[in-house]
Amino acid sequence: MSTSSENSLSLIEEYYEEQIIRCMKCGMCQSICPVYYEDSLETGCARGKLALSEALLHGKLEPNHKIEMIFNKCLLCHACAQVCPVGLSPDKVFAAARAEMVKRYDMPWIKSLIYRKLLGEGKLSSLTGTLSLANRLKLFVLARSLSIPKIFGKSAIRLSFATLPDIPSKPFLDRFPELLEPNSKPIGTVGYFVGCAQNSVFQDVSEASVNILLALGYRVIIPKDQGCCGFPHYGAGDFETLKQKIIQNSSAFKKYKLDAIIISCATGGSGLKEVYPEMTKEDNLKTLGANVYDISEFLALKHLDDLKKMMPTDKKEKIKITYHDACHLNRLQGISSQPRQLLSIMPSYELVEMENSTKCCGEGGGFTFYYQDISSSIANRKKETIKNTGAKVVVLGCPGCRAQISGALKQEGLDIDTKHTVCLLWDEIKKGKDSNF
Repeated sequence: MSTSSENSLSLIEEYYEEQIIRCMKCGMCQSICPVYYEDSLETGCARGKLALSEALLHGKLEPNHKIEMIFNKCLLCHACAQVCPVGLSPDKVFAAARAEMVKRYDMPWIKSLIYRKLLGEGKLSSLTGTLSLANRLKLFVLARSLSIPKIFGKSAIRLSFATLPDIPSKPFLDRFPELLEPNSKPIGTVGYFVGCAQNSVFQDVSEASVNILLALGYRVIIPKDQGCCGFPHYGAGDFETLKQKIIQNSSAFKKYKLDAIIISCATGGSGLKEVYPEMTKEDNLKTLGANVYDISEFLALKHLDDLKKMMPTDKKEKIKITYHDACHLNRLQGISSQPRQLLSIMPSYELVEMENSTKCCGEGGGFTFYYQDISSSIANRKKETIKNTGAKVVVLGCPGCRAQISGALKQEGLDIDTKHTVCLLWDEIKKGKDSNF
């Protein structure tokens, strides 16, 4: 290989050189890539980036900041991998390429603040009280009315419209004990992985998840020393912090004897189920000590009949809902039918499928700030398909999608709510006459 040691892309050479070489240049990725759909540039789709990766590997190009931005121009939505005729996973190559760039240039201060301080060191949880107060005083609405988000660009404008649930003054991990016992003899013991967003902002999801597991008869353990899942660091190319998160979370969960680890964040689930094995070359049983399940996957697989018995029996007019397939849930974890199974047993709701429910919403972590116009355009396409259903609620399983879609809907003044599947399910259980709650 002609690449010099100074410019060697060791991560790509070690793990993904074969993927780059096997690319047939067929262009199937163009047909599915949401970024290419918006800008029609070859560098927007997987084929272009793989060709760029090959040129870098063979020393035909030198790494630079322009190339770094091209590799950042990807949502890591995994759509290209689904249609690739030779079974490539280009998104994994691009994540490794980002890591190479971080090794070479480090991270800009704002990314370092977000990924290493707020998420890596767990500082986001310390801001929960401030976020709670700001939400109660409607300071986000005031900031929007003063056009403050315009300073930060289109993404900040859209996200400033996002509807947030009531945020408790303390993070979820501080509010709930490490060990929770059901009212009856436990049928098993599960660990619950909280995740950053659902520890601080979307605590309604964590509460619903834990309460449903308790209602079903599980002993629930919520390790206090767990941290960020590490997937945001994976996407940002900060592999060193990612490795720290793997060690931290593995240590937190492996000290308990668990039947399963449950998570209700699509991105976090992809991290635990896909990225951890990729980075450690070990399965979940060795890395985390138990198999990992998304909450909807676990409930549909093991307790659908039990949940049916908990549903309310009184007949009311059904509320129309629609379901958005988050990329990290549908594509990376293969979970699509399970949330719909849960929605089908809820008597208060009628599911109306949106067109192209699996299309990415355009959030993609840092992508929404790097490429604001593209992100906004993708979000607006998703918004239109939601409007066409006539639904009053968009159901989903990812906090990032929830913020992105909620912002797009509210920016147009649409009275359409966004909810996690388990939040609707817990509301139904509380209504049930046979429930103990």
